[in-house]
Amino acid sequence: MRLLRAASCLLSLAILSGCSVQSSQLSAVMGLIKGPPLDVSKNSWLVQYADYEAIVYALTVPEGTLFANKAGDEVLFDGWSIRKLRGMGRRGLEYQNTDADNERTFKRGHRTLAIHLCDDWQQQQQSGKKRFSQRCEDAKSYINSILVSEDGSISVIRQVVDDRYTAVTLTKLN
Repeated sequence: MRLLRAASCLLSLAILSGCSVQSSQLSAVMGLIKGPPLDVSKNSWLVQYADYEAIVYALTVPEGTLFANKAGDEVLFDGWSIRKLRGMGRRGLEYQNTDADNERTFKRGHRTLAIHLCDDWQQQQQSGKKRFSQRCEDAKSYINSILVSEDGSISVIRQVVDDRYTAVTLTKLN
């Protein structure tokens, strides 16, 4: 906190006096603010939806993790469920999913497409990895899953994201 106050004072002094002030503390604070450029290529994933495949990059956003690319593909993952899907090689494709009281609601715009009943997530050990799975059903039953590597990072996410039971699979590439 003292560091921020000192940097604030030095910055105010430089602005008010019109002179140039050099400070190792100020430089350190500015370095923290600017930071090195983000190399998103280290967070590359393969997204698969129906017959579509593309490379997307994971970015942390307030709502969770956004997997996106320049082609306009977007998958928003909140840590347990895929909440939003956009693009996937199709113009105008956009789904939103919400959960409440073991019900997953699939929407497109403001229109509800389907409501599926989903069990709580279950955990199994699998060759040193953890597999979280969730059984859901409507007219059909299916399993959503998240595979966690030994180091605790997610390596595969597979979840149904629409009313036609189409799954999205996200696979970590590096």
